[in-house]
Amino acid sequence: MSVPYLARTRIDGEWTPIEYSRDFTVTAPERVAPGEEFTVVFASAPILALPAFNRTLTDLRIAYRVSGQAAVLEWELRGGDTPGGLEFTAERQDDDLVVGFGGTIAGGVEVAVPDLVVTVRAEGPGTVTTSPGGSGFDRPAFGWTREHAVNGQWDPFQCYVPVDAPVVFTTTLISS
Repeated sequence: MSVPYLARTRIDGEWTPIEYSRDFTVTAPERVAPGEEFTVVFASAPILALPAFNRTLTDLRIAYRVSGQAAVLEWELRGGDTPGGLEFTAERQDDDLVVGFGGTIAGGVEVAVPDLVVTVRAEGPGTVTTSPGGSGFDRPAFGWTREHAVNGQWDPFQCYVPVDAPVVFTTTLISS
């Protein structure tokens, strides 16, 4: 599924809107019983920061969300390709599970992001949905900090899904 974002970056101190989308594959069962544990897998397409705009990037962030009648029990990262041997991390930040990479990546280097594998317990009747996380430029769903290839300035690249155009990856029905 392709996720269209509201995106921006600064260029020479001025915020500039960017047209940007990313592809994800997310899997979850269609139906579970109350109290049942199940697995959700969030898989991101590889990341390739265009070298014409990104000499170097750091603080990569991808936020995901599991909501509805669910308890997130645990999560882990599987696969991926870590530049320079540094590892991706996954942590809970409020309502989001955030996959991050604090090392540096050269522009033009394709990075295979590990899958985020989440164990969830159905918490009664209703539904469990998955979606991109984040809520705005102050808490992006996707982004990084980059050294601009032309002017050498370090600025954020920030993306989020607008509230008036929500994206749902999966919906799992909880029924007996």
